Amino acid sequence: MKLLPKPYNYVHSERIVPEGEPYYPTITFVISASGESKRIIKEKIENTQALIYPREKLEVVFAIAYDTSGAIDETIDEFYKNFLVDPALKNTTSKDEEIYLKFRKYDHDKNLRDEKILTEIEKHLEGDTFTTDDISLEGKKTIDNFINNIGRDDELNIKVTKDIERKGKISQVNRTVEKAKGEILVFSDANSYFNKEALINLAKHFADKQVGCVAGEKRVKKSESSTSGEGEGLYWKYESLLKKTDSKLWTCVGAAGEIFAIRKNLWGDGVEQNTLIEDFVVSMKVAEKGYRVIYEPEAYAEEEPTVDMKEEYIRRRRIAAGGFQAIVILKSLFNIFKYRILSFQYISHRVLRWAVVPFIIPLALILNIYLLKSGFSYIYFLTLLVQLSFYIFALLGYILETKKMKVKIFNIPYVLFVMNYSAYVGLKRFLTGEQKVIWERAKR
Repeated sequence: MKLLPKPYNYVHSERIVPEGEPYYPTITFVISASGESKRIIKEKIENTQALIYPREKLEVVFAIAYDTSGAIDETIDEFYKNFLVDPALKNTTSKDEEIYLKFRKYDHDKNLRDEKILTEIEKHLEGDTFTTDDISLEGKKTIDNFINNIGRDDELNIKVTKDIERKGKISQVNRTVEKAKGEILVFSDANSYFNKEALINLAKHFADKQVGCVAGEKRVKKSESSTSGEGEGLYWKYESLLKKTDSKLWTCVGAAGEIFAIRKNLWGDGVEQNTLIEDFVVSMKVAEKGYRVIYEPEAYAEEEPTVDMKEEYIRRRRIAAGGFQAIVILKSLFNIFKYRILSFQYISHRVLRWAVVPFIIPLALILNIYLLKSGFSYIYFLTLLVQLSFYIFALLGYILETKKMKVKIFNIPYVLFVMNYSAYVGLKRFLTGEQKVIWERAKR
């Protein structure tokens, strides 16, 4: 790596603590949620409780983008119903603008309570519920002191920020980050579950001032009921391999939104609200500033695969549209004389994959047929046979899925075909402005 032409503005390596010593910066753990089920919220809270990290240095915030698909938001209402520490805010519902909450270690049958402080809080409530507009300055100070006072090792401070207008995930995350107290921001989705050592393994890399972002590993669980799971899992294994080699070369080219961390001082003014794949853009903006994006496989997030290829297609076309948008946003990275190895990594590992390869594949088939017609060759015949076999297998994979059947040898070509086809649809949706920033939830 020392011999490679680093970006002109690269940040020099300088350690905050000596190599090998533990490093525990303050962390704000931002969990994005919208339209999640009661089960997902419960499991995410329990997963967060199990994370190993000094409690006094960990702030957890659920950033909930309001779900407008129904009259009420089940995510928020179930959140309050099952996890709110009674009796404070006992009538809080999803129609309230924003609240601050205190949670204890989850125990459905025996929710720990601090009667004295809760009674004191209730004195400052103007009604059965309160919002940031309703509460007095003195009352807010009392509640903030309660929230920030950690008296037991097994307690976690969990706050909730909520935007009932649902301007989208990015708007809500930007709003949440403004209030974050941590030196390091760690991002996750409500339906992704971290390994216990994830925060420690993410945080340790920030002991080097050259590191601006750390990308964790996304893992897709195996599921017999999912027809897209094997292909999706294979794709993320490939992505992990690329991140591992990229990180050794100079920097990862992007980070998975399910698990990544950045320095708060590099967040800047936030992400533009119309950004479609904010995790990628945020991490590449960090790299653009001369910092490295490091890959850490021992910090991983697991999630269920999409239930079928129809749902995976919805997800992939959004990512494809976001990929074309990102190419425009990050156009400065095409300057290889300025960004050197970073430009090479970005163009070869992202731009070519997103904007070139999907469009070359059908041209390869046409060219292969033309060459074979021009003169018989065993090489041209074999390459044509391989290409036709791929499309036939993909078609069989589609037919089998309609019958709720899954055969690996047919399923994987089908998944790969859908991924490449999504590039065409994604380009159209990007150019026409059809792709909206509001997330189209894929069923898992």
